[in-house]
Amino acid sequence: MASHGDWKDETICQSSGEIHAPRYFKEFEDFAEALGKAPGELILRDVLTKEMYDRYKDEKTALGVTFDKCIKGGIDKARLGEKWNVGKVGVLFGDAECVTKYPDLMHPVIVARHGNPHLPHPPPNLEGSQLMDQSIIDEKYVISTRVRTGRSISGFPLPPSISADQRKELEGIVTGALQTLTGDMSGDYYPLAGSTTYAAKPIGIDKETEERLIKDHFLFQEPDEPMLLSWRMERDWPHARGIYHNNDKTALVWVNEEDHLRIISMQQGHDIRAVFDRFAALVRAVETACKSVGRELEISPMYGNILSCPSNCGTGLRASMMIKIPLASAQPNFKQWCADRKLQARGSSGFASGAKDDGIRDVSNVDRMGKDEVTLVNEMIKGVADLIAWEKQLEAAAK
Repeated sequence: MASHGDWKDETICQSSGEIHAPRYFKEFEDFAEALGKAPGELILRDVLTKEMYDRYKDEKTALGVTFDKCIKGGIDKARLGEKWNVGKVGVLFGDAECVTKYPDLMHPVIVARHGNPHLPHPPPNLEGSQLMDQSIIDEKYVISTRVRTGRSISGFPLPPSISADQRKELEGIVTGALQTLTGDMSGDYYPLAGSTTYAAKPIGIDKETEERLIKDHFLFQEPDEPMLLSWRMERDWPHARGIYHNNDKTALVWVNEEDHLRIISMQQGHDIRAVFDRFAALVRAVETACKSVGRELEISPMYGNILSCPSNCGTGLRASMMIKIPLASAQPNFKQWCADRKLQARGSSGFASGAKDDGIRDVSNVDRMGKDEVTLVNEMIKGVADLIAWEKQLEAAAK
């Protein structure tokens, strides 16, 4: 049994080869009242109907994922309240086929989450030569630059449902590919402390190394967040999970956390072209490795990349710069100014930091779907340049 405070889930996998996809509910009425009264923003509450549930409740995808599996976290939030914060959607995908197997729920959920994006989603565009000239950004204000995305590998359930054996197989495919990288991409794979699935490091890395990587924001930690727990992404922890990074720690790949892969390129300063080109090389290396063992990436002709959370489908891309803007960030219209330009500004500690008053903001694109990667990065470049220009105006006015 898994438990955390008031939340618990007694379902288990009977063997290392079994996926996690229980039938949690008998009828819509088992949760209908709680879902209808769910507080705050919850797209599942707004979309799911009894007719829809009755149509899908006995269905499974080819890999065995149930409809109940996809909606479990949203029902948990409805029952436990906003303190059990699984996000604003209330749906995750147990595998990529869920999107087409349960379309009456999944299509409106995806469209609502992405603000009615232009569909079908455009093909990938990783051509760094099409990026805006970064010289429009005054580098004195920029601390660091980062681009990240997620990717899913075909034939495997996604992390909410994947079996222990499948997770190990996926780790083998990915690490085999990453170990072939050369030049400034060359590095090593570091399985989590206690993981026994990677032959070259049969007990994982030592706890001290793991804690240092977490402290330096390079590595994910053991899941205790509602979203990861409700959809049971903590199963078999820490096995078959880890991080690849190059020697400079500017190219990173997380393996088997919330997504099959989380691909990250970052460095100090404002050189977005270097960051993006390295990012593109990582994505291509992973794709080539998959094809070499007869696998593809999970890319939908309608929605782009399919990842565990509908929020990250499409490009899954978040391009950001950490910038020093103490005057602009203190303006009462700052949040709206960013929103008008399809930007999000987080505090210097990230998502949960509540934007500290150090004047440092992590500024990124908001959209993920309906536009290609180059378009989204260019929105971030233009937005950051304009934000720094606003900061300079405020500096001049304060003199």
